[in-house]
Amino acid sequence: MSLPQAGERPVRLPAADLEEKEIPITHLRRRRWYRVHQSGYRAKFFSLNTNHRFSHAQCPYPFLYLGGDSATCLFERFGDVMYDRKLAIARSLWQAHCISCLDVPPLSVCDLTNPRTLSALNVDLAALMSNQLSIPQEWGCVIQRHRANFQGIKFKSRFNNGLCLAIICRDEIDKRIKEKLIDQLSDNDEAANWLHKHKVSLY
Repeated sequence: MSLPQAGERPVRLPAADLEEKEIPITHLRRRRWYRVHQSGYRAKFFSLNTNHRFSHAQCPYPFLYLGGDSATCLFERFGDVMYDRKLAIARSLWQAHCISCLDVPPLSVCDLTNPRTLSALNVDLAALMSNQLSIPQEWGCVIQRHRANFQGIKFKSRFNNGLCLAIICRDEIDKRIKEKLIDQLSDNDEAANWLHKHKVSLY
């Protein structure tokens, strides 16, 4: 943890011995999750894209990022783009994406929406949602390496506070997830309603 200067708060990074400390395990039931993704890729596509929140390049396993509903997925994929463009998204980018649902089996996860878990980690939401992605990625790497063998990280979207899940590709979880394409975004009523509700235009 770095020492803050006047007008700053501390940056909370994982303790050196955190991998050996007790962290609560949350058991998620089987449920449906959603993903907005490029049409050229399957919904069940695990990666270590370092533009993503917890995906440190040195993580031993890739992640699959999902949302609890379609609106959260749309914010997670397009939130930065639309705010940077003053509530506008390139039509070509929108048309290149689709939405799928995924049937996810029961998982043992590190629940970053639970105050008890945050206390055990000695971390605050500012570190986990930092715009400097190297900070939450340090946490993602340590959580993957923890002896609890977490199968995922549950967290909240920084855009709408909706539930998100980063599944860790271990224990052959990828083989037990079932995916189903719902629609291209350009053909989906919920996606069109999301654009209208948030006054987002396509250009």
